[in-house]
Amino acid sequence: MRKLLHIEQIKLLNYNPFRITLALYFLAFSLGIIIYPAIDKQIPVISLSDVFRFPDVWLFLAWITEPYNALLALIVIMITTKEFNNHTFKTQVIFGLSRSDLLLQKLLLVVVLSLFATLLIGLTSLSLGLIYSYKLTFKIAMENTWILGRYFLAAFSYMIVGLMVAMLIKNTALSLLSFLALRTFLDPVLWLILREHDIKWYLPFRTITRLTPMPDLLELFQRKMNSEEAIDESAFDILPKGLDPWLNILMVSIYVGLALFFSYSLIQRRRLS
Repeated sequence: MRKLLHIEQIKLLNYNPFRITLALYFLAFSLGIIIYPAIDKQIPVISLSDVFRFPDVWLFLAWITEPYNALLALIVIMITTKEFNNHTFKTQVIFGLSRSDLLLQKLLLVVVLSLFATLLIGLTSLSLGLIYSYKLTFKIAMENTWILGRYFLAAFSYMIVGLMVAMLIKNTALSLLSFLALRTFLDPVLWLILREHDIKWYLPFRTITRLTPMPDLLELFQRKMNSEEAIDESAFDILPKGLDPWLNILMVSIYVGLALFFSYSLIQRRRLS
């Protein structure tokens, strides 16, 4: 496994699009973190700085940065299709790697990038929480850190879908366009078509985005007002419930498993060039 990681590292460090796209991911992430607190517009009695305090910062940042995972998926697509087009996969097989090793290389890359994204969101949330929180205890600070596990799964899922698309199409431009079309066009269109039916919550990308849903701003409002009376959420139908968390995670896991199965089948049966 260490050998496979080393080989992948050598390829990545010599691939400019990887460095550029990763830099764009980090830049978009950084700009968002700088801009959101700077705006600090009042929303009734809630300012944006409120969501950067513990324990809400974990949930808010996980939700607001979830779309950035698409950039990580684009990285995986570009790297995978490049290896098809440059016959890198074929060369590695000639020099002794199995087709399963080729897929394992990409899975290791996906895991590393998922850990990178999760670590980045974790450190950023911790830093902002320490800066903006005025009531700080260890229990409060760590209250919502469970969202990091879901964020890791969301990042991993995006990239696994991207890997499957790259294995299926092999052409870089078509793979990128296909993935973006699935994420930004097909999924929203199907959502609109199925909006009156509960099956809409089972759409692949919908389940992934629901891993890190929009924080409950009503609860934040209630805490800000120091109100002991529960808010009737039925009067504010602004937070769609979707699937139960355990079912949502199960559906994402099934989709990831299917994407891995198809990727394995494709790399075992298709020409590597």
